[in-house]
Amino acid sequence: MIETVLLSAGGVSATGGSTAFALFALLLFGLALVLSVVVTYHFVRGYRRTGRRPMLLLAVGLFLLAAAPMFVRLVLGNVDVTTVDVRRLTVAALELCGLLTVLYVVFDP
Repeated sequence: MIETVLLSAGGVSATGGSTAFALFALLLFGLALVLSVVVTYHFVRGYRRTGRRPMLLLAVGLFLLAAAPMFVRLVLGNVDVTTVDVRRLTVAALELCGLLTVLYVVFDP
């Protein structure tokens, strides 16, 4: 399992795995982050066009489900202020809030 990827003037080095695999994993993470933001943006545009509240709630739910946990992993994974358990709990709470928001929209009478 890859533990760290170091970017420095000397190049890229990975601890716990190959450099190519680490770069590929970072590329996939970045692509998933960009795609989640783009889809959320389109939900917001749909809300602005129609003015319907369920569309806004879907945008919020999708952001909490996909984009926000990725940002939390990216930010909190690069600072030593929090522990791994706090990061995991924060990500799980965001994902749960996102799912509950989407379920509220789907099952709202």
